[in-house]
Amino acid sequence: MRHWTESDTSTLKKFWHSMTDRELSGLLDRTLEAVRSRRQDLLGCRWTSPLKRWEGKSGIVFENDLVRDYLEGASQSFLAKKFHIEWSKLRQVLLSHGVLIRGKSQQMFIDRFGRSPTIRLGLSRSKLYIIFAMFGDGLRPTSQTERRTHIIGIVAGKDLDFAENWISEFEQEYSVQPALRTVGVNNIQASISSLDIWNDLHRYAFFGTRSWGLRRSVLKHLLSNKVSRTVVGYGLRGFFDADGSVKYEIKRASRQVTVGSVNSEGLKQISTLLDKIGLQHSVYKDSIAIFGRQNLSDYERMIGFGIARKNEALNNMISTFRTR
Repeated sequence: MRHWTESDTSTLKKFWHSMTDRELSGLLDRTLEAVRSRRQDLLGCRWTSPLKRWEGKSGIVFENDLVRDYLEGASQSFLAKKFHIEWSKLRQVLLSHGVLIRGKSQQMFIDRFGRSPTIRLGLSRSKLYIIFAMFGDGLRPTSQTERRTHIIGIVAGKDLDFAENWISEFEQEYSVQPALRTVGVNNIQASISSLDIWNDLHRYAFFGTRSWGLRRSVLKHLLSNKVSRTVVGYGLRGFFDADGSVKYEIKRASRQVTVGSVNSEGLKQISTLLDKIGLQHSVYKDSIAIFGRQNLSDYERMIGFGIARKNEALNNMISTFRTR
């Protein structure tokens, strides 16, 4: 423990009435415990209300400053240092103002992006696109929660425009932009880590290669008259962008849009939503197919593709009906 010099002791005696122990610890470059112990030995206990000990101001002013800084994104460690306050007291102040304490990952998100994500309750068409695209090409399964990670993303293969579309919808919904990167050869990925966004998406759906799907109450809501067919169709576009394909076999005169998955229960949900928007289709064990001139034209109008390559193939295939 550093020895108390005559100068330090004189400063303590001079300012202890007008400054708090926390202020004095900063002025004297000593720990709060050391200042408090020395002050009690020399001068006795303070008889001022605890609310008026902080930063030489009334408690409510000090607390408002602290709470404001925290809500604007400052970390607890930064505030503890700035206001010379113990962590336990800092937490007590925040909770007394009804402030939710951020977790480590949430604070890291703010440190990186400068803000928390915007979380809007309800299913917008952008959020539906995000969810359905992850049904088809989600980056990580729900089981990653066991490892305390909260990565949200898609694996787009070589379809850069699919990844960019997903990022655009994500940015519109949550006001933050996922990272875009290429892993290996022709393996484009878009991802972001956020506990708040993770919780929001899992409020409506669950994800995994063999177990993805909408929660029962959400499916019921989408099938109701409260949600338009246009909004449902836009969400389904995300799934077809991820896993859909255009198949045109000239010799067999076969023209169809198909989408496949090993998750048969998930495909049943997709089929139910296709029924909702009035699009005729056929359901198989591990795929859904749309064929016939009228049905393909309806698909193009109601759902379509956000991927230029697939959209062009669809247009070309439909045009062959007109030239026969």
